[in-house]
Amino acid sequence: MNLSPQLAAIAAGLTLAGAALAQSTERPWYVGAMLDVTRESNVLGTRPGTEISDTLYTATVRGGLNQPFGRQRVYADASVNQQRFDTVSGRDHKGYDLSAGFDWSTVERLSGNFTVHANQQLTDFIVDGIVPSSIANLEQSEDFNARVRLGVVTELGFDASVGTRRVSFSDPNFASREYKENTASLGLSYRPSGILTLGAGISAARTDYQAAAVGQTEPDRNDRQDVYLTADWVPTGASTVNARISITKIEYEQATATDFDGITGSLSWAWKATGLLNLTTTLSRDTGQDTGFLRLADGSTVTGTDFSRVTNALEVRAGYDLTGKISMTGAVSYANRDLVDAVTAATGQEKITTLSLGARWAATRTISAGCNISRESSTATGIGTPESVNNRFGCFGQVTFD
Repeated sequence: MNLSPQLAAIAAGLTLAGAALAQSTERPWYVGAMLDVTRESNVLGTRPGTEISDTLYTATVRGGLNQPFGRQRVYADASVNQQRFDTVSGRDHKGYDLSAGFDWSTVERLSGNFTVHANQQLTDFIVDGIVPSSIANLEQSEDFNARVRLGVVTELGFDASVGTRRVSFSDPNFASREYKENTASLGLSYRPSGILTLGAGISAARTDYQAAAVGQTEPDRNDRQDVYLTADWVPTGASTVNARISITKIEYEQATATDFDGITGSLSWAWKATGLLNLTTTLSRDTGQDTGFLRLADGSTVTGTDFSRVTNALEVRAGYDLTGKISMTGAVSYANRDLVDAVTAATGQEKITTLSLGARWAATRTISAGCNISRESSTATGIGTPESVNNRFGCFGQVTFD
């Protein structure tokens, strides 16, 4: 797994620390394995009439820990998978996903956390006239963030954060889409009551692309500035609302046609409607490069392959406990992506709709199984990608020990 040495060291340190602490409490960890078999109607995401269907076999090994000690907490979730295709065997690949963190606080009013996320996955997107390939194009992303906060339970608090992100692809045709981004922010928060926290701040980011795009003599760069307001509201014990709105400005050194100056933001509402039903609604508006990394709800896919000028997205997820052992999940999402060609300034629009439904049976504490069905369709105008539809149906079996 081609993790950078820095991330590998951080992950190893967190895992070893958690493993040592695990001896002091009763099994604050889990390990498991899963086998998934899925049939896709359009595995390459091509236009109608040119689809190739295939069966995917995915074997995954997972593990994690969550261990508090004193005022601190260390946690990690990691998975490694091997995916094989029946027909398009050139797309066979290994993937991984790692999330780890460390929360800390002092006896005074100082606290903070460190988080790291690393991912390798198969990606499919069409850009700059490149057609879908039957050879695996692997997207690798690494995301590290650190935050310090002054004021834990006080009405007024201050926080500062820094972060770095790197995105790369195994296919050299996508070298101009590889980038490294550094971010920093300063903010303050005000807690007028136990159910409401308000915040405001500024943030900045610099993105350096790793190779020159078509028509460029050297790699491009952009700078982003945000002035933002936030709100975290818990109106009832069953609802939680998180909101952010920003005045955003993004300027490119070369691809000035993709500059952006306007409003971005996000809204997430988690609602436990009944003891059996829970709903999560998320609404976001951001540049494509950042939309793929918005983790507003459990189950959100993290990806760096959206390079739209701005993406408006809406998603509703539902979970329902049919019985004590059987649960149902459902989701509907819609994304509207505004596209601009960096060289010609030509514009386009892509609309993507996804519907999914799943069922899970917890046969025992350690053994579970389930099936999922989904449909993803896209339409486009201008420089958008070709129209496509992909239907998926799959089932899985899983063993977990905790």
